Amino acid sequence: MKQHPEIFYRIQQELENLPGEAAHYEMYPKRGISSDELKNAVNYKTSAVLALMYEDNGTHMILTQRHEYDGKHSGQVSFPGGKMEKEDESILFTALRETQEEIGVHPDDVEILGKLTDVYIPVSKFLVHPFIGYHTSIPDLKREEKEVKEIFSFNIEELLWEDTLQFRDIRSPEGMIFKNVPCFILYDKVVWGATALMLNEIKALLKRF
Repeated sequence: MKQHPEIFYRIQQELENLPGEAAHYEMYPKRGISSDELKNAVNYKTSAVLALMYEDNGTHMILTQRHEYDGKHSGQVSFPGGKMEKEDESILFTALRETQEEIGVHPDDVEILGKLTDVYIPVSKFLVHPFIGYHTSIPDLKREEKEVKEIFSFNIEELLWEDTLQFRDIRSPEGMIFKNVPCFILYDKVVWGATALMLNEIKALLKRF
């Protein structure tokens, strides 16, 4: 295994003691805690995402924005990832396969540091397994045009900035308005829901440094 830059080594250490749903709680968009929702879930699907970092005059993390479509997560910002297929040998394989498909990063160029706390999404009935890792160089990203509208990255220190965490009214794809939803403003984009929960757990890890 390649030697970790210092910050990646620190994150890997902290992953041994995850803050879990305590970190998720402050970013919940007025719904139940994942583990409680999961107790009553039936016929849910399994998916995986990858919180991928790289070094380029600071530590950056990659996010994607979906196209607008007729679905529950239309236009939302998320980590690269997707549904586990029958052919996938593991849930980590799913995360790496989907990342390659969506943003063009080959699995051989990714060092996995560990796993964050799972998040269940009741609205789409997905149990999401989030992994965190880093690219061994500055990645040459290639957008999958049908699924991904935009790829962008942000310096992870922005998670600690006071004005990054805000509260906004959010309109769902069905037209419902959710009032005063906690979210991160990153790259001038509103990041809320499951992705915000995962980012807040990463934020909690960074605050330990």
